[in-house]
Amino acid sequence: MNHSGTSPDPGSGKTGKVIDGISFVFALTAGLMMLSVALFMSFEAFSRHFLNQPTSWVLALSTLIFIWFTFLSVPYGIKSGKHVSCDIFITQLPDRTQQAVGIATDLASLIFISALGIFGFIHFQEAIAYHAMSDGLFRYPLWLVFLSIPVGMGLGVIQTIRQIQIRIFRITKPPKRASHPADAPDTATTSFAGSVPPLLMVFFFLLSAATGVIVYFFSQSLGILIFGIVLLFWGMPIAFSLGLVGLAGLIFFHGSLGGLNTLPIVAEHAATNFILLAIPLFTLGGLILSRSGLGEQIYDLSSKWLGWMPGGLGVGTCITGGILAAMIGSSTAVTAIITLVAMKPLLDRGYDKKLVIGTVTGSSLGLIIPPSVGFIVYGFLTDTSVGDLFMAGVIPGIMLILLFSIYIVIHCTISGKYETVSFTWKDRLISLKKSFMVILGPVFVLGSIYTGIATPTEAGALLVIYSLLCALVYRRITWKSLIQCLIDSAVLSTMVIMIMIGALVMSNVITLLQIPANLTESIFSSGVPIWGVILMILILYLCLGMFLDGGSMTVLTVPVIAPMLPALGIDTIAFGVMLMILIEAALLTPPVGLNIFTVKGIVDEPLSFIIKSVVPFVAILFIGLVLVFLFQDLALWLPSQMK
Repeated sequence: MNHSGTSPDPGSGKTGKVIDGISFVFALTAGLMMLSVALFMSFEAFSRHFLNQPTSWVLALSTLIFIWFTFLSVPYGIKSGKHVSCDIFITQLPDRTQQAVGIATDLASLIFISALGIFGFIHFQEAIAYHAMSDGLFRYPLWLVFLSIPVGMGLGVIQTIRQIQIRIFRITKPPKRASHPADAPDTATTSFAGSVPPLLMVFFFLLSAATGVIVYFFSQSLGILIFGIVLLFWGMPIAFSLGLVGLAGLIFFHGSLGGLNTLPIVAEHAATNFILLAIPLFTLGGLILSRSGLGEQIYDLSSKWLGWMPGGLGVGTCITGGILAAMIGSSTAVTAIITLVAMKPLLDRGYDKKLVIGTVTGSSLGLIIPPSVGFIVYGFLTDTSVGDLFMAGVIPGIMLILLFSIYIVIHCTISGKYETVSFTWKDRLISLKKSFMVILGPVFVLGSIYTGIATPTEAGALLVIYSLLCALVYRRITWKSLIQCLIDSAVLSTMVIMIMIGALVMSNVITLLQIPANLTESIFSSGVPIWGVILMILILYLCLGMFLDGGSMTVLTVPVIAPMLPALGIDTIAFGVMLMILIEAALLTPPVGLNIFTVKGIVDEPLSFIIKSVVPFVAILFIGLVLVFLFQDLALWLPSQMK
């Protein structure tokens, strides 16, 4: 549930504005800090490779900034409702009932946020008492690291309490008029105590959560599963729900609150990890590019070079999506840009509306074509080289673009609903000149990794600098837009990293209970053939994709499934590519399909029509999935050449 509280309420007073103002300053500071990291790391890559003078301070300083970046951004994410939640069921309820359940889930979130902040403060005090110092040539007191946790979580607690106050106000405020007949029964009462449906739903939430805790005493694995599903089902932010499940498991496993001492250690491990540092860097670079209006130039280039062939503009749309994916790394962002840029020209040229909507919705491959945030998360969870994963996604990504393009050409040839567009070679060369710097971006980023000039994380820093250079040259971004990019990148990145922290806390409990090992043994001792196990994994992801976003699916399942891969004869890198294809398919399938709702928010078409339009593209994704599974060298050949 994402409610940010826009109506007049107690939180809109002076105190509320101060809290929101501090959260805003924290987020902006975090964005500026990450911009400084991009500058530092770009300098390090240049100095190390071209001057043969590696620095001794960039890595240490960047990781210190990274943990502050993460926790400074949390409060604004809470305020703006950006933390991901599985709210499919909750959004079907009347507003007052949603707010009541939201209060319950916010209170549950407070438990994890407070625990992380309290034990982070304890570690901060211990670091001061023992004069603990960081490792490496560039050393600093460790209290600087752990101080970020109570500072960020402390304001997070205050911001969450403010959100609870806003929800209470919304419930108790007498409505002027029922906005919808279905809301009338729920809005008839004017007091929280007298509103039976909301209280009843809260009771169901508490009862179902208690069921998971009780089951834990009889079956630890089943208890964790039920507790986790309950929290997700009721719309609690995924990061905090995973963390709360892990928190409860640690208390039960250790028999005391002392088990929670690992909370800040896990958070510090994730928020100072060099691999995960690539997430905010690629996110910031991608946002700057996406808001610089560069999508129009790439589409103009593609249409002028391919408009002559049957379905040429549609093929150009697919290729434009691939180029944008190689710079932005977000499938949903690419979908939004492509829809805004390509939809009208395609319809004006007589293309079939169903094909047009399917193309702009289904041809985005931001999770497969590197750089991909999904690959970064997967690499961190499986201890796999992110550079190898990036390279592994190149050939399957190109293959899928070709398959999409072939389908579009065949469809247009059969239907005849298209119009060719001819341009002179002069027009084509002019468009190439205008877009040359933009299309050079993917070559610049991936080339720096492939040639060894930069690590994947440093390549993210180079992308930020390159995107700023592009924005400066093309003059398509304002200072206000840049500031918004800094804030949005901070909040979006922290959302992912907090999910990672919550998942790692829960993963600790899963490991302590030996769930992956026991599950693997149970599956293979049951006599189920390997193809049957693979089919079950496929069905699992298809079901999860109906309710969860890709990042949540990854952190929930990979720690359990990854240990089984060798026995299934699937390479870890190849499975990473297959997983990203599955997640891309999940983005196109209801009820969660983010790409579908992104297009729905832009075009005035029924949701059912959009869903029917993307069916062929979902089918092509599954064809690509089967090809990568049968011929894993499609994913493994390029990484092997890197070595």
